[in-house]
Amino acid sequence: MHRIEIPSSHIIIDFPGEIDEMTDKQFVRYVFYVLQYVKGTIDENLFKLNLTALLLNVRRGFGYFFLKPAKREQREVNLVRISELMESFIEDNLQEGKREFKLKSVRNFVPRILNYYGPGRCFENLTYCEYRLARGFFKSFAIDSKEDDLNRMIAILYRPSKPLWFLRKYFKSCDGERRMTYGSKSNPLLLNRRIAKIARVPYHIRYSVLLYFSACEDFLKTGKPVVDGIELDLSRLYTNDNDSDESKADVGMVGLLYSLTETGVFGSIEQTDNSNLWDIMIRLYQVVMQMQQMEDKYKRK
Repeated sequence: MHRIEIPSSHIIIDFPGEIDEMTDKQFVRYVFYVLQYVKGTIDENLFKLNLTALLLNVRRGFGYFFLKPAKREQREVNLVRISELMESFIEDNLQEGKREFKLKSVRNFVPRILNYYGPGRCFENLTYCEYRLARGFFKSFAIDSKEDDLNRMIAILYRPSKPLWFLRKYFKSCDGERRMTYGSKSNPLLLNRRIAKIARVPYHIRYSVLLYFSACEDFLKTGKPVVDGIELDLSRLYTNDNDSDESKADVGMVGLLYSLTETGVFGSIEQTDNSNLWDIMIRLYQVVMQMQQMEDKYKRK
């Protein structure tokens, strides 16, 4: 957190110094300013001023222009000075020779869109089916930038609350998942209905969901989660990754489903597909590590 102290007025103001310290509303608005900058609507200086005003909760509405000129000018000068702290949200990409905004976090800053609820932090409550289907549209959007792919990805992740959730959540049998279940056999008409409604949501909100998915996708490939006190290096699952070929990647997701089903650990294909994504990842990590140990043992002979 950044801190500003004004001793004469006994005022201390703390405000975010990185995106994970932002509120949900602040992050979504931050993405809005980033998209404005990318479009060329605002320059970097105005971006910093807008972000500073946002994080300090400085309102520059109708009443602001009725302030005395000297007071208004002093406030603007202070905002410009503080805006230099906004450099913490920008980093230099030395390889590509350009400046980039820090945008990725495995925290979901958009927990709800309309009456639809989204996944938790780092795909914690995502099933394998949800992930592989949403991932397909995520990859398609990355290639063609078609908003329909983005809307479909969001419609898979965001779903209505289960009936009588305000009572259901207190039952012992409740698994804590608020969203209606979604699987490969779910009614496509309901999905299309959500897509149509989500398409009308402001783009910067939908783009915030895309950033969340992208950050979680990166974590699945490079993260080091701790399970039962043991750190897992997930990058070891992708040593021979050929994700550039989209058709092979899709087949790989389905192929993995069949391979895991054959082990019988999660049950039938449908049961495996509806298993928690992280349960699948941990089992996959276990299998890969066992294979590597066997290979190392064979080489030593």
